Amino acid sequence: FVVPIPALPTAGPRMDDGSCPPSQNWTEGQDETLRCSARGNPPPRLECTKDGEPFPAGVPRPVTRTHAGTYRCQATNRLGTAVRNITVWVHCEWGRGSRW
Repeated sequence: FVVPIPALPTAGPRMDDGSCPPSQNWTEGQDETLRCSARGNPPPRLECTKDGEPFPAGVPRPVTRTHAGTYRCQATNRLGTAVRNITVWVHCEWGRGSRW
């Protein structure tokens, strides 16, 4: 008879420029997504935050100027943790929303 052997963990989390670009350009008023993913075995859990508040990657949302800033993404599995900071630049239309 055959006894299945579970796969052993083989790789800690990794994030690189392709899977998690360190600088991202968004446009005010458009739907944008924080692009970040991690690889590893077992697959890592990814959590991103901005100013300490959860900000899930991969979820489209309408952009405002307040989205500009630095986001921190952390990927974790049994073999370790990887952290990446992402700077989001928001391109704004001059005077948009002003009363002048």
